[in-house]
Amino acid sequence: MKKPRNYLEKEYGLKETVKEAFSKKTADKKELIWWINREEELQNWKEIMKKSTVLRKNFINFIIGSYGRGKTLSLFKVIDEAQKYDEIYPIYMNFKGEERSKAGLDFIFRIFKSIDFNELKKKEENTKLKESITRIPDAYQEAKTILSLIFFDQRPKKSGYQKDLFGDKKTVPIKSKYEKDTLALYFLRGEVTPTTSQLRELGIMRKIQNIDVAKEYLGVVLYFLKNLGYTTLLLAIDEFEYLFSLVPKSQHSIYIALLRGLYDFPTGSISGLNDIAKMVFFIAISESGWSGLQDMKHIEKNIGGPTVPLIDRIDNTTTLGVFGATQTRELIVKRLKYNRVGRRFEDQPLIPFSEDFAKFIFEETGGEPRAIVVRTGQVLDAGLSERVVLLDRKFAQRVLAERGF
Repeated sequence: MKKPRNYLEKEYGLKETVKEAFSKKTADKKELIWWINREEELQNWKEIMKKSTVLRKNFINFIIGSYGRGKTLSLFKVIDEAQKYDEIYPIYMNFKGEERSKAGLDFIFRIFKSIDFNELKKKEENTKLKESITRIPDAYQEAKTILSLIFFDQRPKKSGYQKDLFGDKKTVPIKSKYEKDTLALYFLRGEVTPTTSQLRELGIMRKIQNIDVAKEYLGVVLYFLKNLGYTTLLLAIDEFEYLFSLVPKSQHSIYIALLRGLYDFPTGSISGLNDIAKMVFFIAISESGWSGLQDMKHIEKNIGGPTVPLIDRIDNTTTLGVFGATQTRELIVKRLKYNRVGRRFEDQPLIPFSEDFAKFIFEETGGEPRAIVVRTGQVLDAGLSERVVLLDRKFAQRVLAERGF
């Protein structure tokens, strides 16, 4: 009989995180209906994705924009495009609302939380999964063991390495299949702090308490993905600067150094894992957040630090501007077609509009996407309430003035 979630929380110290709320592999397709084409920017992103499938290098790309410019929707579009490639495994990561944790380590844990291991179980054949785990070098036996538990509820055959670690002592068996694979998954995601006896149950010795150990596990996961046929792990990272709110200012550079290190990955102590999936970072950041990185760069020019090397490694930056008149009109039409009561898009606008209405909204908002949606929505609500037959400039002016815009 499977144990309830609160049993695992009590037994293994499961931490409540926002893994469900802010981690998802697949962007919501429904959100993409709001996409207004940014052809030049999209073409650049497509080129980077295409290169990632053939070149042996990692990529870092920043999508820069102030509030309401469409950064999150752009990441959703990137993921949508990435899903057209069999070789790319895309994940979405949002750091807004994350609880305070160890700087740098939380970033890697978030990657593990965003990979849908259950989906991989369903998608890939068991023989392929088993072969992909078996090929992991024995030097990384602990990570190999965790993956084996996650996918097959059992450890790989005992190697000489494991015998040296555990000798002939018997381990206390985990009580059910649910606990075994789930505990291994929670451990990999940093959601449990296992005791020594629980580590023995898992068949490992070390906790993931520092970045070097976490990088080992990341290297193994990337090696595993490459064995499955994925040449690229695409990371669509939202609300990047919120990471800096989780730690003191003195630790901000840890995230910058980590990102630089992941761009150069694998290096240093990660040996024998050269043929791994590459990483492509699409990082959404506000204009103020980007300015903050530039300020850190100037400060470090004289004293040294990781920001200059990171910025030198950036492959592409995209600054999301405001919409032109044509794009504004397209977004107005989308908003007027959206039925809030039925939560669906109709074939035609709920109320027809005049061209001077579209021109007024463009002038009023300056082409800011979020402002276009909000103000058009306000006028539409009023129009439906008053049963007007046409939305025009005069009506829109009155409604927005009455509503404090």
